[in-house]
Amino acid sequence: MQAEEPLGRALARSLRGGWRLFTLRRAPPSDFAPSAELFALLVVIDLVFLFLFAVAAVGFAGDLNPIEIPRALVFVPLALALGMAARRIDPGTETLRLPVALAGAGLLFTVTTSALYLLAQRQWLPFAETYWSVFDYFSMGWSAVVVVVAALSLTSGRLWPRLALGTAGVVLLVLPALWLPAGLLWMPRYDESSGYATASFHSLAAESSFYAQHSALERELSSLQPERPGIPDIYLVAAGLYAGEDVFMKEVHMITQLFRERFDADGRIVTLVNNPRTIDQHPIASLTSLHETLAHVGSTMSVDEDVLVLYVSSHGSDKHELVVDFRPIRFSPITPQSLKSALDDSGIRWKVVVISACYSGGFIEALKDERTMVITASSADRQSFGCGAMSDATYLAQALFGGAMRETHSFEKGFETARASIEKWEKEKNFTASQPQVFAGTQIRVKLDEVQRRLESTRARGK
Repeated sequence: MQAEEPLGRALARSLRGGWRLFTLRRAPPSDFAPSAELFALLVVIDLVFLFLFAVAAVGFAGDLNPIEIPRALVFVPLALALGMAARRIDPGTETLRLPVALAGAGLLFTVTTSALYLLAQRQWLPFAETYWSVFDYFSMGWSAVVVVVAALSLTSGRLWPRLALGTAGVVLLVLPALWLPAGLLWMPRYDESSGYATASFHSLAAESSFYAQHSALERELSSLQPERPGIPDIYLVAAGLYAGEDVFMKEVHMITQLFRERFDADGRIVTLVNNPRTIDQHPIASLTSLHETLAHVGSTMSVDEDVLVLYVSSHGSDKHELVVDFRPIRFSPITPQSLKSALDDSGIRWKVVVISACYSGGFIEALKDERTMVITASSADRQSFGCGAMSDATYLAQALFGGAMRETHSFEKGFETARASIEKWEKEKNFTASQPQVFAGTQIRVKLDEVQRRLESTRARGK
């Protein structure tokens, strides 16, 4: 009678086989002992790693999230059902062999994805947040291939039934992630001051957030003051689109304060922010809320006399899309065409559009016309800098509104000063030049000169 293999050795072999599957290679059935103890041990280890990575992301000042435990364990009955199906297809296959194999490969998925999450959270993978949604789908696709490879490796017989088994595995084990997204086993304690990515995951789904956002946009827009005949006013719409980092919230607040104090825009400002800290203060920022805001501003201002300043800040992609993030809701990204459509529908004639994001120069071609100025943090094929958990403003926001525009009312002069500052900062840090861009139509230059003269005259009179 053959002696039973020690559990530790069986665990090592299952992880070796899991690595083969994880790297999309066939694994021999002998790598996976069909043992209930081994399957349970792999599941427990996976839970332990999920917990430890959550603590590393959140810190010790947190609480256990019991709701996440059953979601994390939903794999168990589904994998066992798949193992039973494998035995029906191939009677020579033990029921637990395929579940053990998938648990071993799944443990490697947990370690890899959680480590990448931590690196992105700490900005050790620069700009990883921009592509995080893409990574989610890539990870799901990779998981689907692993399941199919496991089904083919660990069963024998006709090809089509084995492919059907792999397809069933994808449906049972991979597709549920689309409607049952993973959370964290260890969550931050509720704190009004929390504003980092891990805290934002469930904040928008909280009951208090639901009621705080009810009619929030309507209330914000109803507070706008009407246009003043004969006075070329500035109306500011400032939107921070990314909830996972405070920097976008901070710079929006800095800019709105500047326009109140220096550009006579008090009462003519709309603030849209995605951040757990401001869920009770400001409407969320999305393509829909931006579209409605611009339409209302267009009906409130004098489209002949007044100027809209639109500031939008987020992460951007090389596909020229601005990330709109406030989990767990999935928002549509903002593209050059969708932003142009929102501006065109508003009927607003005079516009200064400032976009702080990587690759934001890709918005210029769609937005430019003779009555529009477009300022971007980078060229169409370059990244921009200054985001991150410890930053108070992106480079463009800091250089333009934190510095240059505090000394002048000219957007063109302010941009040239800001661009020089950004180039200096990038050289000091050996960053690849972001190449901030500006386009100014002939007619908007004349209109902005008029606004500048009015502001300087008002300031000179001490009003």
